[in-house]
Amino acid sequence: MPLVKSNEVDIHYMEAGSGPATLWVHGAGGTAAIWWQQAEHFAKSRRFIAYDQRGYGQSACDMNLVTVDALVPDALAVMDAAQTRSAAVICQSIGGWTGIGLALRAPERVERLVLSSTMAGINHPPAIASVMASNDKLDDRGPVSIVIGPDVFAENPFKAYLYQQASAFNATFDSSKLGSFFSADNLVPLEDLEKVKCPVLVISGENDILWPPHTLEAIVEVLPDARQVIIKGSGHSPYFERPDVFNGLVEDFLNE
Repeated sequence: MPLVKSNEVDIHYMEAGSGPATLWVHGAGGTAAIWWQQAEHFAKSRRFIAYDQRGYGQSACDMNLVTVDALVPDALAVMDAAQTRSAAVICQSIGGWTGIGLALRAPERVERLVLSSTMAGINHPPAIASVMASNDKLDDRGPVSIVIGPDVFAENPFKAYLYQQASAFNATFDSSKLGSFFSADNLVPLEDLEKVKCPVLVISGENDILWPPHTLEAIVEVLPDARQVIIKGSGHSPYFERPDVFNGLVEDFLNE
């Protein structure tokens, strides 16, 4: 993976394919590699650019450097290094903080925005309450018990195991540091979403424990050009659990 220096941290990224650019921003517990089912699909017709967010994977760093303020500069540094002026931005979970940040602070760089299973750093009390309550639903399987829907465990337990193994790439990551991402000072006021001018697709898993679809409805309503799609039989990680459905929805949205 090539790398680019951004605010003291080496950010590793990968790219494949050619055509219109797409930028993929993973969630907590993930890395650029978690998008393997999307890379295989989208690199056939588009530039596929994904990176390890600071603190994750090969972009490991001092956890004190993992801040909300660094998210947008990191994404822009990757885009600049990849010589990409603008792109469709696809974000999962915590990656949504980056997506909304880009849409508000660098709107000329974002052609379209996909927000998958995320409150996207927006100060919306129902969504905040939901994610905070989700920790009470953890079982002895650990975080995978709330980020992968029950149908995956029943249908393909090896795939759930694969998710756990991929998360192990982040052995040095301290998830407790993410608490600051939910402080009022680091959240976007709901009314600021009126400034987001690019089309937005909100994808929700039917069985998402962290952010059930109904907790994101008000966010969709405030965005000027947005719609929500619910993927049946999916939990918090539809890109991983139902990749064919997820890829088809994103493909159709990018082709509009």
